[in-house]
Amino acid sequence: MLYLCNVIMVINQNKNTILLTVLLFISTTIFAQEPKKIDYESGTLSVTEKLGPNIKILKDNVTFFHEGATMYCDSAYFNTAENFFDAYGNIQLVKPGEADTVYLYGDTLHYSGKTKLAQVRKNVRLIKDSLVLKTENLDYDLNTSVGTYFDGGTTLNGEDTLTSVLGYYYSDNNEFFFKDSVVVKNPQFKMFSDTLKHNTKTKISYFLGPTQIISDSNYIYCENGWYNHEKDISQFNKNSFLKTKEQTLRGDSLYYDRNLGIGKGYYNVVITDTVQNTLLLGDEAVFYEKKEKSVMTRKALFIQISEEDSLYLHADTLRAYADSVVLDSGKYNKFKVVMAYYHVKIFKSDFQAKCDSLVYSSQDSVMEFYRNPVMWSEENQLTADFISVETVKNQPETVYLTTNAFVISRSDSIRFNQITGDDMVGHIVNGDLDHVDVQNNGKSIYFMKDDAGALIGVNKIECKNMLIFLKDKKINTIHFYTTPKGTMYPPLELNPEDLKYENFSWQINFRPLNKNDVFIWEKEAVPEKIISTH
Repeated sequence: MLYLCNVIMVINQNKNTILLTVLLFISTTIFAQEPKKIDYESGTLSVTEKLGPNIKILKDNVTFFHEGATMYCDSAYFNTAENFFDAYGNIQLVKPGEADTVYLYGDTLHYSGKTKLAQVRKNVRLIKDSLVLKTENLDYDLNTSVGTYFDGGTTLNGEDTLTSVLGYYYSDNNEFFFKDSVVVKNPQFKMFSDTLKHNTKTKISYFLGPTQIISDSNYIYCENGWYNHEKDISQFNKNSFLKTKEQTLRGDSLYYDRNLGIGKGYYNVVITDTVQNTLLLGDEAVFYEKKEKSVMTRKALFIQISEEDSLYLHADTLRAYADSVVLDSGKYNKFKVVMAYYHVKIFKSDFQAKCDSLVYSSQDSVMEFYRNPVMWSEENQLTADFISVETVKNQPETVYLTTNAFVISRSDSIRFNQITGDDMVGHIVNGDLDHVDVQNNGKSIYFMKDDAGALIGVNKIECKNMLIFLKDKKINTIHFYTTPKGTMYPPLELNPEDLKYENFSWQINFRPLNKNDVFIWEKEAVPEKIISTH
């Protein structure tokens, strides 16, 4: 107090009222922060000459009181001068909180009234509401309500058991921060992480490093995200993926509902089917784990992987699911079904296609094209009201054109060879259209050329049924069945409108020329140069 008075005298001499006020506030704060003395009760109290008068030996129902906390033990040495004690046997510390009370148990306790730090050792248990923390060494700061263990601890919270080497418990916020070899055990899964934050009230864990979640049904990996243990819902970010026995779901961000078995992916999503050897890509996906069903949208792309020539299929929406049939042997034959909706385009080196919607089944390896389908095989364009393609080892083998079938190939820049009929069956050999079987109302226009490539005539033929063979990607021979009739015309005798059948539609602007073109519905038309035939 003498020092404070001297300060006041100097200030009065300088008539500096503001500085006086500040110093008075500081001095008041200093005295207010002076640690309170620890109060105590016990059955017996003694002192010894060896320990000195400041060391009180307390026994029998020993109780300490300090700033709202109550501590119990069997015996203790209390240093009244330094305001700390060492307690032994049946340690219990009780610290009431705004919502719940913290109970701390152990074999020994060192507590300082100056720092309000409780150091509990051996058989330590911290209990708050439904939370139980077990460890061998725990430091609990009553100033901040933060407990720290540093050589291994186990936390019980509902159905979850959490262990780690290092842990921090923020009692006021009901939050745990686990570090180093974190393991979470749950009846449905095990979780392994480098760093984990867990809220004991909401029962939500936050991953702050490489994390694995392993269950009987799947394996999950991520490096950032959260898991709600009470609702069994979660979100995974950064290098995240979910793997089942047959499929893997990856994405920049994944959402998973374990109870429903539903996963959702956002941005750069990839669903890999290792059994069917397929990929499903896009920026938004829903994965039904129990039904083995996937829905992909936003840049959706299906890839049938092949070492030699993969198939790329794009649509506004792609659906893929597993199905099965019972064989004569009684066993189940499992297969994949892919359904594509709106703006469907396919690229493969030996054929390309577009349509409004499509269905593919690996059971019979058949693709079905609906609504305005178009297929290209080398120089030939194939159209019909409905097209189906049979594939063998991912290669198209037979093409069925049903109703208003039409095959077109370019003769030159302004002329087109054409075959039309009610229905057609096209046969593809080694990636080329080899021969076409025209069924009912067959018609053909093809332009005859000499060895130099000059146009020498136009052949128009009509016949109920025709069998047309191609060689070097051009019409070679035609077999006519049932009342054929035809005429060979000089090159320039027919009017341009007579050189195209009804419903002629050359759709080259829609043809994808590489795998990236499947995302472009229609290319800008390029003027074609007219080539003279003379």
